[in-house]
Amino acid sequence: MDNSLLRTKKVLSVCMETTAGGRNYSGGLGALYGDTTRTMYRLGADFIAVTPIYKNGYVRQYVSPNSVVDEFPEQDHTADYEDTGIRLSIPMVQREIKVKVWRHKVLKNAYGIDSYLPENGIFADITNNLYGEYGIGNYNGEDQRLMQEILLGVASVKLCEHLGYNFDILHLNEGHGVFSSIYMISQLVTNKHMDFYDALKSVKRKTVFTTHTPIWAGNKSRHIDMVMALGGNFGLSREQMKKIGCFNDEDDQFGSTIAALRVSKIANAVALRHQATSHDLWKNVTGACPITYIDNGVDIEFWQDEKIRKAYKEFSYDGLMKAHYENKLKLIEEIKKRNNIQLNPDNIIVGFARRVIAYKRVDLIFTDIERFERLISKYNIQFVFSGKTHPKDNGSKMILMRLLSISERYPNNVVFLQDYDVTVAGLMTKGCDVWLGNPEIPLEACSTSGMKAAANGVINLSTSDGWWYRSCRYGVNGWTIGESRSQDAYSDANHLYNAIEQRVMPAYADKKAWAHMMLASIYTANEECSTDRMCRDYYAYIYNAPYFE
Repeated sequence: MDNSLLRTKKVLSVCMETTAGGRNYSGGLGALYGDTTRTMYRLGADFIAVTPIYKNGYVRQYVSPNSVVDEFPEQDHTADYEDTGIRLSIPMVQREIKVKVWRHKVLKNAYGIDSYLPENGIFADITNNLYGEYGIGNYNGEDQRLMQEILLGVASVKLCEHLGYNFDILHLNEGHGVFSSIYMISQLVTNKHMDFYDALKSVKRKTVFTTHTPIWAGNKSRHIDMVMALGGNFGLSREQMKKIGCFNDEDDQFGSTIAALRVSKIANAVALRHQATSHDLWKNVTGACPITYIDNGVDIEFWQDEKIRKAYKEFSYDGLMKAHYENKLKLIEEIKKRNNIQLNPDNIIVGFARRVIAYKRVDLIFTDIERFERLISKYNIQFVFSGKTHPKDNGSKMILMRLLSISERYPNNVVFLQDYDVTVAGLMTKGCDVWLGNPEIPLEACSTSGMKAAANGVINLSTSDGWWYRSCRYGVNGWTIGESRSQDAYSDANHLYNAIEQRVMPAYADKKAWAHMMLASIYTANEECSTDRMCRDYYAYIYNAPYFE
């Protein structure tokens, strides 16, 4: 396919996390950004990705029956990145913070930044771990997280200046990156003596924004005095900053998403249903840009098993089933190695692996434990779970401990794989038979893990939210659970039990029918869910979108 579209705009893309290298990701946002970066590079797009890379990365997490242990071991950036020798100076916290610039060894469009330089004193630890959970010196974790966002915002723009990369479009992935735009506005006001509103319009012409979080509480806000104190205004006045990021003149909470909506020419949600949710969430923000949608995707080249790909291209049922069985054995072997539990490859494996948070309802299947016991007894179903949660989310840590407890109670039917990461995700999205997703509707933005599973012929069983709302062909490439809106947990669990008993298990018993569903699943992923398609969509619909005042 002709990829000349991907060179029509020079794009600077900023994000707080990535799977391009190291433990610099916490969940779906980082996975998406890593896939996007890889795909843009492979397709030859005129695109630069900038992300902080963290001394201790994101948490490694180990669950016991009574606690969840969080560890932040130091990581070696040189495994994936090389020091460019570039040093940038970032004005913040009433001083100049020095930033080291790294470049990815393989993905030459990917740059990492970190503050771990001795001349920064205590501020060398700004980028010690993703989202700065524990603070530095007299600054708490919230201060540190804001420092990281400011650092990313300014460093990304200054890096492009250093490289002579005159970008046409600034892409903010989540509201974290909005300080790039605010810094650009401040430079026009200070250095070009431009009127504030003219500067805002000028930056708005070249900024676009992807919103990922469909709940108000998940969209970061902090008191405007905190933003001013740490230097996130870059010389702009308090009143000007309020015009950018506060809901109205009486509000003192500076919202990163509100700011991003006001400094962008267009925003996009990451799935069709998510667009409607985002409209409802932000409809009362004055001065906000339009919100369209671009369906997320996954890097098929990275996530899809080669033997699965070959069998699919040859339309070989036998080849497909054989390749899947081999992947299933690899997953079972890893489970035996980690957990000393031997699963049966002839029995169905249902997988669930995601960031653990209440609305994703990892434990929905256990709502009616007697019904669950009848299911596993009758059908010998094997459930494999993996996931980690935010280090400070104690409620979700309780969910993880319950999950571990249940796995110990039913060792032949429930497995929990510790310390979820890209490696575990790869094994599970290839080796499971069914991919379970039961988030509370409409709180799931997309859920790309299901796309990765579909790319490997793993059948999705999910509530009608995120990507599955649009891509499910019921009974052909998978099934939806329940109704168009979530009800109480007991009702939704009952829909799940019925779906497994009445739809999934009869289909699994008919191997030829199951192979047909696998082929349909792969077709869906290849045609609808690839980052190849997604990246072209971004250039066609977002980067080249017109600006209307």
